[in-house]
Amino acid sequence: MSSTPAAPATLPESTRAEISALFSDAVYGHRTAGVTWAVVGGHAHDQAVLHHGAAGQRELDAGESAAGSAPMDRATISRIASMTKSFTAATLLALRDEGRLRLDDPVARYVPEAGAAFDTAADDPEITLRDLLTMGAGLVTDNPWGDRQESLTREEFAALLAGGLGHTRRPDTGFEYSNTGYALLGRVIDEVTGSDYTTQIRRRFLEPLGMVDTAFDTEALDRARLATGHRIGDRTDATRFEPVPLDHPGVYGAMAGLFSTVDDVAAWVRFLAAADAPDSAARDQALLSTTSRREMQQLRRHHALPALPVGEDGTSPGFDRIRGYGYGLVIEHFPDLGEVISHSGGYPGYGSFMVWHRASGVGVVALANSKYAPATPLSLQTLRILQREVPGLLEGPEKRAAPRTLAAASAALTWLRTDDDAVADAWFADNMDLDTSRDERQRRLDSALHAAGLDRSALDYVRAEAATVISPAQLRWRIPGRGEGSPSLRIDLLMDPRREALIQSLDTTAVAAA
Repeated sequence: MSSTPAAPATLPESTRAEISALFSDAVYGHRTAGVTWAVVGGHAHDQAVLHHGAAGQRELDAGESAAGSAPMDRATISRIASMTKSFTAATLLALRDEGRLRLDDPVARYVPEAGAAFDTAADDPEITLRDLLTMGAGLVTDNPWGDRQESLTREEFAALLAGGLGHTRRPDTGFEYSNTGYALLGRVIDEVTGSDYTTQIRRRFLEPLGMVDTAFDTEALDRARLATGHRIGDRTDATRFEPVPLDHPGVYGAMAGLFSTVDDVAAWVRFLAAADAPDSAARDQALLSTTSRREMQQLRRHHALPALPVGEDGTSPGFDRIRGYGYGLVIEHFPDLGEVISHSGGYPGYGSFMVWHRASGVGVVALANSKYAPATPLSLQTLRILQREVPGLLEGPEKRAAPRTLAAASAALTWLRTDDDAVADAWFADNMDLDTSRDERQRRLDSALHAAGLDRSALDYVRAEAATVISPAQLRWRIPGRGEGSPSLRIDLLMDPRREALIQSLDTTAVAAA
């Protein structure tokens, strides 16, 4: 079987230095006033943080450290902004799991003042909780307007709804990022629980996970460790960073109100990422089931991205990734990194990002104290540094074939060597002979062997256990051809969908050398 290198528990010093320089350069280049960051341990690690660092100042005054301020460090508390949406979504799912709501319920069932707020057509479906969770309600994108509504009271929010909400698309027809949608979800939590979303998030997740430096109100935090937010003026040196006052938590805090530290966010990342860990069934079930955490991390609403620049032939080569929204989380698939889960945060004075590599659980958290700081590109660059410099770190658990697949693989290899009808009778599914006769399959094998410069003896040393596992039901072998530049023989096996599965596909082809 294919093997996976053991994930290292520590990072090489050269890798640490490269990552540290990446974040420090953002400060020295005046892209942010300060930043604190952490590399989060994955499924194979006991420690929550593999490495951490910080650069810059908690507060600047005319380009210099403000009186009484201190450098950014691991203990610095910063605003995580829209990363808060993942907490709001998790709380909705917990209430769903308790039978207190359904995701396909109309939002107006819980927030009656929303009933007439949506600018929908007569034949449109009612806006549901699921629509809001996935950014599918079609509400107008409200960055940066929504960032300034945090302190709205329930009464003021009800008045806003009474005035109606605009739409850019019909419900459930596409992605449109909406802070107002998550403010509505916060109100749903209020109404369903009879308390408020801040209390529910604290009791359900912050306290059980030991996130003692995470809160909606700075009065509950050590203000001496709080990073001041900065707007970015029209200068290019450090004087461009101008302190901005904090707002007070209100209805819109459900979309972006939390403050936290890199260690606390690392605990949240590990809690969510653990849904895909090998031992997930036994971890943190009382807080939110692995099923619900996996639900959060499924791409449910595709977020269309611009195409890559056109080439010399006048056409674009495609897209640099697939991107979409789940429940309070962003799901992306990159050609190099594979699948990553994330959410960014941009707010007056702050920029933040949390991201983890789905297969391994290894992640990065970056919290910065400048509006829309480059936390996202810095964190993704860090993941790529880790992938390049630390082999095995961003690898998931070894894929394993199902026992019946291995048994079928041994039989398939025997049949390829011997053309024994008894073996085929026992292991071929009913479609096999209908699709391609056994004689033709053997002729195709001979043709592929010939193209690779091989003969039947090349099969004598192929073992079922040496296959690359594509899935529990699918295996692949590659046998190098004889001679420089010769193609390889590739054997592909796929089982049928029954519990007592048989072979539904067995293909032998000559392919270009890997």
